[in-house]
Formats: sequence, C-alpha cells, structure tokens
Amino acid sequence: MDREPNRPAGTVAAFVQWLTAQSTSLLRGSINQAVMFVLTFYLLFYFLRDRESALRGIERLSPLRTAETAYTLSRLAETVHAILIGTVLVAAVQGTLGGLIFWWLGLPTPVFWGLAMGLLAIVPVLGAFLIWVPAAIYLALEGAWASAAILTVWGGVVVAGIDNLLYPILVGNRLRLHTVAAFVGAVGGIVLFGASGLVLGPAVIAVTVSLIDILKQRLSDQPEAELTPKRDTKPSRQSRAAPDRE
Repeated sequence: MDREPNRPAGTVAAFVQWLTAQSTSLLRGSINQAVMFVLTFYLLFYFLRDRESALRGIERLSPLRTAETAYTLSRLAETVHAILIGTVLVAAVQGTLGGLIFWWLGLPTPVFWGLAMGLLAIVPVLGAFLIWVPAAIYLALEGAWASAAILTVWGGVVVAGIDNLLYPILVGNRLRLHTVAAFVGAVGGIVLFGASGLVLGPAVIAVTVSLIDILKQRLSDQPEAELTPKRDTKPSRQSRAAPDRE
C-alpha cells in the first residue's frame, strides 16, 4: 500500500530515461551520418580532381603487373557504372508502375507520386512502399477495400518484385556476371555493409573474378615444366606477359 503512490513517478522516470537514451542514440547516429556524408563528398572531390595521380599511386602500390592492375581497375569502374545505371533504370520502372496503378485507381496526382516512388526506390533503405502503403491504408479507411487490395498486391508483388527480377539482369549483363552472382553480391553487400553494400557487394565479386582471371592467365602462360617445384627453371618471357584481357 505504501508503494502505490510511487508507481506513477517510477513510470515517468523510466519513460524519461528511455526517451533520453533514444534521443542520445538518435543524435549520435545523425552526427555520424552527417560526418560520413561530408567526408564522402570531400574525398570524392579530391579523387575526381587528382584521378590520374591516384591511379598512378595505386599502380605503384599494387603487387600486380601494370596491365593486370589496369584490368582490375577497369572491371571495378565497369561495376560501379553498371550498378548506378541499373539502379536508376529499375527505380524508373518502379516509379512508372506505381504511377500507373495510382492513375488506374483514380488517386490524385499519379505523375507526382510515381516520380516520388522512383526517387525513393533509388535509396536501398527506403523504397516505393513508403508511398503506396499509406495510399492503401487510406483507401481501406475510406471503405474502398477492393482498391486497397489491388494496390497492396500490385505494390507488394509487382513493384517490389520487379527490383529482384530486373536489377540482377541489367547489372549482371553489364558486369559480365551471371544473374545469380550479381543478385547474391547485391543482397550480401547490403546485409554486410548496409546501404553502401549495393555497390560494394558486386564490386567485391567483380574484383575477385578479375583476380581469378589473372591467375588463370598466368598459369596458362606457364609451361608445364615450370609448375614442377623440383626443376630449377627461370620464368619465360611469355609468363611475364600481362593477361590478354580487357
């Protein structure tokens, strides 16, 4: 009986403590994101301005031959370009599909909402669902259950599914990788690295494949006698050649 008056005060104190911890975590996360954002563009400026110097420095530090380093860097550049182009194309398709269903259901400003869904689809953490889910809830609250169901199925199956279907095909073809490898690289990269894994995942796979190609080329250029450790033979000129790949 004596502890009853203290319960509201204890509840308020616990709530204030939880709110303080959440606010601190949010503030810390916001500061970290802001710092990473500034550093990204700061480093990007110098990488773009001093691109040639950076490439020469990578060639000097790389343990690979000059042609092999150039080949690996070219594969990495192709990977980044393919991911950017593929992401924009898939987002455009998702925005178009979302705008079409908004127009078909008679929702206001379908062009605007389609553009918004396309822009949100570019961000890995976000997506077009931030637009069509509230719209489906609004239709359900208005009593349009059939329209809400159609929008939910269209958004959850078509709009969201086209990403998993179209992205690996577009990116995989440009990366010269199998669709499964490109899909695993994108999904695994996001799981391991977060939003930046959308680029880092396929980039790691592309670099790994290029290194395997270089190793296969070196081994194929070596005579059979040189692969035997018992024989003391010098590397031939052919084994010193760079891999005949672009």
